[in-house]
Amino acid sequence: MSMHTATDMRWHKEKRVDDDVMRHPADGEAWKEFDRTFPEFAADPRNVRLGLATDGFNPYGVLNQHHSTWPIFAFPYNLPPWKCMKKEYMMMTVLITEDPGRSIDVYLRPLVDELKDLWTNGVRTYDKSTGRMFTLRAAVMWTVNDFPAYAMVSGWSTKGYMACPVCKEDVTSGWHAGKVCYLGHRRWLPWDHEWREKDKEFDGNTERRLRPREWSGDEILEQLNRLDFAPFGKTVSRTRPSTHLNWTHKPMFFELPYWSKLKLRHNLDVMHVEKNVFDTLVGTILDIEGKTKDTIKARLDLERMGI
Repeated sequence: MSMHTATDMRWHKEKRVDDDVMRHPADGEAWKEFDRTFPEFAADPRNVRLGLATDGFNPYGVLNQHHSTWPIFAFPYNLPPWKCMKKEYMMMTVLITEDPGRSIDVYLRPLVDELKDLWTNGVRTYDKSTGRMFTLRAAVMWTVNDFPAYAMVSGWSTKGYMACPVCKEDVTSGWHAGKVCYLGHRRWLPWDHEWREKDKEFDGNTERRLRPREWSGDEILEQLNRLDFAPFGKTVSRTRPSTHLNWTHKPMFFELPYWSKLKLRHNLDVMHVEKNVFDTLVGTILDIEGKTKDTIKARLDLERMGI
């Protein structure tokens, strides 16, 4: 590591401007909560804060083949925002040669073991900017995935009537236009917001419920410890008990001593969200065949809902 890069690894602590503007993950509440919870780790700005990202793709560019390769990348958030996501600073920690499904934890075992050691013991390394040795520690702040990969790393299935990993069993969902539709978004609005009183403009009902309760990491871990999951392997198939809600497995990340204390454990890749929302809006407004959501099934469901 060059002297300039070694200096930049302290940027989030020494050079970041704290003016209540979100420019870097260090400006976010999840980062600040981590610092308050683990002050010993936060005391040395050289300790590495990592993000993990994974997604599947066909390395041969052949769209009609089902083969996919799943790399898992780690990237350091210590660096300034114009550097931390550059490819020269990314590290490919795992390369999975197939869609791992819920068995992704089998491939993550070596990585998680190293992360546990980096948190507990650290590793002696040389600081080029100061010319001294020090004990470097590391922590994973969160993962970044699209929604299907979210299910793999979080252990919560993102399919079916309880697909929302935030609402969990308190989700509002129903069958609409041949697909499961998720409603109740007005629950997040202020209590006196005028949209709460509108019915026909939304799902045919007024909204008087509060937002779903946010589960803490410790509560999630306690629940997972009470459940009995099938062993890993794609050949294993059994009906999930109702007590499991939408949990498919206990994520291996909970072996990290700090994981249950994180305020934010998983992020959605905004690229996929933007594309899906854009395609839906443009497809519906321009009435593009195959992309519009204004279909016969949708209109019949709206009539059934009284809208």
